[in-house]
Amino acid sequence: MIRRPGHLADAEPPTAVPADVPGLDLERAATIVRASGGSAERFRHAFAAGQAHLPPDTATDRLVALAGVAGWRAGVLGLRADAFGHLADLPRTAASAALGLAESDLDAFLERQRTDRFWWPGRTAQRGYVCAVGGFAGLGGAWTAPPTETRPLDDEGSFAVLTGQRWWRVDADVWGSRLVPLEGEPSAVGGGAGRAASLLTFAESYLAWVHVAEHA
Repeated sequence: MIRRPGHLADAEPPTAVPADVPGLDLERAATIVRASGGSAERFRHAFAAGQAHLPPDTATDRLVALAGVAGWRAGVLGLRADAFGHLADLPRTAASAALGLAESDLDAFLERQRTDRFWWPGRTAQRGYVCAVGGFAGLGGAWTAPPTETRPLDDEGSFAVLTGQRWWRVDADVWGSRLVPLEGEPSAVGGGAGRAASLLTFAESYLAWVHVAEHA
């Protein structure tokens, strides 16, 4: 069992370093990615991977599109819609490299992501496991008590979870997750039973897992 929060799709450590781009402050972009809940290191890695498949004279607007894709790949949930829209502006080799996917998997990824924000090529092999969120605050996590109850919220990919006496909102997709404390107990949301994705808790564990039913 994974002991720390994280996404299974991030198993490969980020190591690549991007080349400087005139007019584009990549270090500032990486700082913004970190402040927005993503990984600065993975942003640099994703940008560098895509950049390697672009010619040196690539237009700035295309590099900005790549930066948005890299930010999403680094775990910034707020960039999902914009990045998804800009993937078509990039060559297939650059888009798939930035996402860390084989080019042969790109079409399936784009198609499945339209209706399933948790899909990635390796999910079936992991029996639907996507990521772990939360974790013990004493080890750098978010929670001081184990999660004991979860509820689906209105948005696909969003859940409420109770830890001790506090409710939290969990938003997630295949690349990133975000935890926000709630002011009180959330209202019940109907239709949760029909959703493929669920948030699982375990006795005495400080982690909650995002899991998608294998048939989805």
